[in-house]
Amino acid sequence: MIVGDAFVNVRQDSLYKVITQEKEIAGPPRYLTTDWEIAKESVRLLESLKPTVAITGHGYPIEGKELEMGLAKLAKEFDSLAKPDHGKYVE
Repeated sequence: MIVGDAFVNVRQDSLYKVITQEKEIAGPPRYLTTDWEIAKESVRLLESLKPTVAITGHGYPIEGKELEMGLAKLAKEFDSLAKPDHGKYVE
């Protein structure tokens, strides 16, 4: 499944993780996301499809249990894991 930036597997708000390409299923890039409720719905919809492989807009393809568990956690805990505490597009 090609998911673009609906979720990524290299956190984009951490320079260290961008440089090292450390894998971590994370929400969409904070600097481009303007509607966090729609972003959350997208993650939940994608998780419900139970993809076996995902190609994200940032990071390498991810698959198997790493994808399954990481995406399930992100869908369940989206507000605390992905949504910023403050910013222009946060209510």
